[in-house]
Amino acid sequence: MIRSRPVEIDGRFVGVAVTQDGSLRFIAIDPAARGAEGIIFPTPAAMQRRVRAALQETGLPPVRQAG
Repeated sequence: MIRSRPVEIDGRFVGVAVTQDGSLRFIAIDPAARGAEGIIFPTPAAMQRRVRAALQETGLPPVRQAG
């Protein structure tokens, strides 16, 4: 069974993590996160770091959470 979960960085929904053979594959929803798309990660923390870096590489300002 394929399982997926949302990936959110700084309150911004950027894609989904799909479980693949015990690892995680990142699928970008936000075009700014495409720099990390398709990469297979061993841990959620590794994926979060790379996706965050991909967002920073675009030069777009971070989205702030409401509240």
